[in-house]
Amino acid sequence: VDSSAKCTILCHSTMKEFYKKFLFEPLPVESHLDLSLPDYINSEIVSKTVENTQEAINDLTWSFLFRRLTKNPNYYNLQGTSQIYLSDHLSELIETTLQDLEETQCITLEETNQLNILKCTPLNLGMIASYYYIKHTTIDLFGSSLTATTKLKGLLEILSSSEEFSSIPVRHREPNQLYRLAGHLPVKISSSRYNNPHIKTNILLQSHFSRKKLSADLQQDRSTIRNQSLNLL
Repeated sequence: VDSSAKCTILCHSTMKEFYKKFLFEPLPVESHLDLSLPDYINSEIVSKTVENTQEAINDLTWSFLFRRLTKNPNYYNLQGTSQIYLSDHLSELIETTLQDLEETQCITLEETNQLNILKCTPLNLGMIASYYYIKHTTIDLFGSSLTATTKLKGLLEILSSSEEFSSIPVRHREPNQLYRLAGHLPVKISSSRYNNPHIKTNILLQSHFSRKKLSADLQQDRSTIRNQSLNLL
């Protein structure tokens, strides 16, 4: 077994310094908390760590996101790094996040005696989402779509439309496999977008119920979907 190896990269001379940076300089690690901020803030509200808008802003100042805002402002669409810019940016983030959570019926916002400070109170949907690690958009979908009379087809469509399945990969040529597989399922697929991860989730869920044999990649995806579905259900 070889214990060492060499790699030669042929490139234009103008790109040499660019590639050397990847070898001799550490790559910056950025925060993606802003992409999942509603779910994070919801869990903080449920646990009573955050009870109003000011506490939500204070909570963010202890995060890695806050540290990176001043180090790489362009990455976070920040126009400046002064205290005013940071304060306005955090306030806007929290305001948008809390409005999102209120619209999805995860929390309620009430005025207080203090100016521009709202009280945050968790609701049942928000507590369920926090306890079971469910995205706030998914719990809103369940709360607004599920009824006592929802049939099997509706249940499958609602479950497979969960945000948790949006990252399920659809590989090259898989749409053709999914199309053929859909023709042998007990519940017909109403959409023809077989390159959609939610449609793929629906098909693979039904294939699990029907004990259909699948390729190795699809079996792996089905296992991931099954495990996530148990948590959602």
